[in-house]
Amino acid sequence: METTTLKSTQRPRLAEAIFENLNEGVTVADCTLPDAPLIYVNRAFERLTGFSADEVLGRNCRFLHRGESEQPGLELVRKSLREGLPCTAVLRNYRKDGTLFYNELHLSPIRAEGGEVHYFIGIQRDVSDRVNTEEALWRLNEDLIDVNRNLNSANQRLGELLYVAAHDIKSPLTSIMLSLELLQDKVGTMRPAEQKRQIGHLRIISQHIRDIVVEMLEARQVEAGRAELRQEPIDLALKAKIVMRFYRDPARAKRITLKLIVPRSLPKARADRNSVLAVLDNLISNAVKYSPVGGTVTVRLSRRDRRVRLAVEDQGSGISAEEMPKLFGRFVKLSTQPTGGEHSTGLGLYIVKKFVEMMKGRVWCESTPGKGSTFVVELPRVAQRVRRGRRK
Repeated sequence: METTTLKSTQRPRLAEAIFENLNEGVTVADCTLPDAPLIYVNRAFERLTGFSADEVLGRNCRFLHRGESEQPGLELVRKSLREGLPCTAVLRNYRKDGTLFYNELHLSPIRAEGGEVHYFIGIQRDVSDRVNTEEALWRLNEDLIDVNRNLNSANQRLGELLYVAAHDIKSPLTSIMLSLELLQDKVGTMRPAEQKRQIGHLRIISQHIRDIVVEMLEARQVEAGRAELRQEPIDLALKAKIVMRFYRDPARAKRITLKLIVPRSLPKARADRNSVLAVLDNLISNAVKYSPVGGTVTVRLSRRDRRVRLAVEDQGSGISAEEMPKLFGRFVKLSTQPTGGEHSTGLGLYIVKKFVEMMKGRVWCESTPGKGSTFVVELPRVAQRVRRGRRK
């Protein structure tokens, strides 16, 4: 079989035909000329970039970067051109119509007989799909890291809640068991007054356990983001009366007077019913806990521009300026102690702040050491309709 040998005059035309039929873009830059301009581009390059050969020949290919000259890939390209070495880099390039694409560029030097680089051939491929997939996977990985971090934090907080719950419930449960044993041993011989006193003691302890459980559940609900709110018109005066009635006996045990001050024509607040009850419960409970024997707890309602204000005032020992910034934190226990030996989980005010903020309201405390504290909650009010007179 005879072997056909191409003439030297045919080889350039064959190379050009091969380049023109490649799916990858091909460019040739002349390094012997100033700024290494392009002297050849194939049809695939024209399809890839949207530029015709007439628009790019004689120009340096940096026009594809659109001013993004600090790309990591460009450092590789500059080093390749400077040292006459091959390289592969992925660049952010822009087509003629301004659309972005990621260009995987393979540069290869062509040397003269003396070894100096005269040309650089560039093979270019659109790898936008690959890069976008890699970036999406990277973002997904970052999201998974954040989720894992949040889960670890949530598990830690849950562990803290469970520890506090177990620790705080242990003592009152022990007291209930001892009281029940005493009642069982003396049944039939105990005087009615003593029975009544023991039952009252059990009721107080049960109330204590109930408070711990409720606060733990509310805190967990807030921590897990499962607190569902239903904003509706709420009569704060009515809700305050309900909660104050619930604390009538604990207040009577410490000879504390409960007062409710409500102005005429108080507008309704736009809030969630259960969250409002939780806020009132925590604030009034704290006021009773920290008020001195024979003191007064005042719940004062008023109207403030577009809000309804709830203020719970006590006559306790107050809160120092140093402790005020951490007042609404989780598991915070201040130097001020309940006046009747009551227990506190350190979650009540944290729950109050979370619920109030979820209802688009705000809460703060005004306190002077030795003169008591006032916890103030403001919630959005329901707009009142203007009544129009009848036409005669």
